[in-house]
Amino acid sequence: MLATGAIVAVNGLNPLSLMTLGIGAVLAFRKVAVLGIASSLSPKVSSKNDEAQNPEPTIEITAPSDFKIYRQAELNRTTASLKANGAILIAGEDGSGKSVLAGAVVENLQGEGYMVAFIEPATPKQMLLEIAHQFDIPTEDLEGKSLTADKLKRAIATFLEENTAFLILDDAHCCDAKFRMWLKQLRRIDAPMLLLATDPPRTDIFINIPRIELKPLPEYAIREIMIMAAAERAIALKPSELAKLQERAGGNPMLASRAVDEEYLGLELEGADHRRYFDITPLILLVGVVFVVMRFIGLGTNDQALYIFGGIAAAVFLGLSRLLYNLPPEDRRIR
Repeated sequence: MLATGAIVAVNGLNPLSLMTLGIGAVLAFRKVAVLGIASSLSPKVSSKNDEAQNPEPTIEITAPSDFKIYRQAELNRTTASLKANGAILIAGEDGSGKSVLAGAVVENLQGEGYMVAFIEPATPKQMLLEIAHQFDIPTEDLEGKSLTADKLKRAIATFLEENTAFLILDDAHCCDAKFRMWLKQLRRIDAPMLLLATDPPRTDIFINIPRIELKPLPEYAIREIMIMAAAERAIALKPSELAKLQERAGGNPMLASRAVDEEYLGLELEGADHRRYFDITPLILLVGVVFVVMRFIGLGTNDQALYIFGGIAAAVFLGLSRLLYNLPPEDRRIR
């Protein structure tokens, strides 16, 4: 009887209604199937006791990937400046990635067929010999005697005048002052060079060439560096541990790797030794505005004490702000 009723009901529908019923039945069946699969795969809802028993999930760490440069803009700008027969100074705190950036510049230039001499601080004679060796400049005279430092300087200067070659010096602030003065003389013949330094003094060669100051890396970059460092040491980091280590690094890639090493060794350290500065200029301006407003309030309310206090405070503020304005930019920052 039920089947006969169903047949009669179906026969009473037009073809469009039949098609609509068929599509609806298929979609309903698919939804039921998907819900059944999802319910079988999804975990059960745990109670507060279960959450207390289950530890905090760890960050999934994959094998270290290929080397990644996080300062692509600085790399492109530096390479372009050197090719334009110029010189550039890259300044930044220790561990900010200056040497990594210099290595990438060397790789790019050598990949394009240029001659590059990459040297690190040593005695002036040793650095001159290293430059000569990398440029294939003879270090002995026709009689087989070693060239003196002055003759090496002249030979290198002549080579740079006659050839397209690049001089890259890491940790230039550690070099002897006389060697830096020789670099200044090389700039007079437009010798292209890249200097990397930590807090370079405003003297000799450092004041003659434009500079790029490396800023702290963004948080995502520091996080990736820490994850790769943890993968190399085969340790698992919880999200809370990773956040704590990332705060300790403060945008410094070297400190990021060191923080993972300290975690690997089980060292519990507090604080950080990075140098991230805060600009206090807005705070100073706000204090000055408050003093000026206070003076006008005292004038409007006939409050002589408030008027005098606001005037004295405003005068002191103007003097301090002028003093701070005349200081170098680094001295206007606080940690």
